[in-house]
Amino acid sequence: MQIHLDDATTTYRIQRYEPKKITINDVIYNHNLILSTEKIWADRYISHKANSADEETLTYFIDLKPQIFLFGTGETQQFLSPWLQALFYSHRIGVEAMSTAAACRTYNVLLAEGRYVMASLLV
Repeated sequence: MQIHLDDATTTYRIQRYEPKKITINDVIYNHNLILSTEKIWADRYISHKANSADEETLTYFIDLKPQIFLFGTGETQQFLSPWLQALFYSHRIGVEAMSTAAACRTYNVLLAEGRYVMASLLV
């Protein structure tokens, strides 16, 4: 019999990114999602553009108090709106926007450092 510690927690790691496909813990997602170290919100995405960001959704994720929030903006990097940057900074949450491939790599690095990171990924 093998004995091991079961702490009943799941850590979500990104295993692979390809355009239109992200593999997380052996599950393939081909749609936008929001990811934290502990949970996946499938078919959700927070836009990096101020006029598209739903304030209620933003408040929900800000209240989870990640150390860093990443925006994967698709195949190319798009910049965050100043309003959105200010919102995260006012809650002392680091925020960055980058291509989705770069956001996936950065997420994994921050996760390996033991940081509480969240990402909104445009697939």
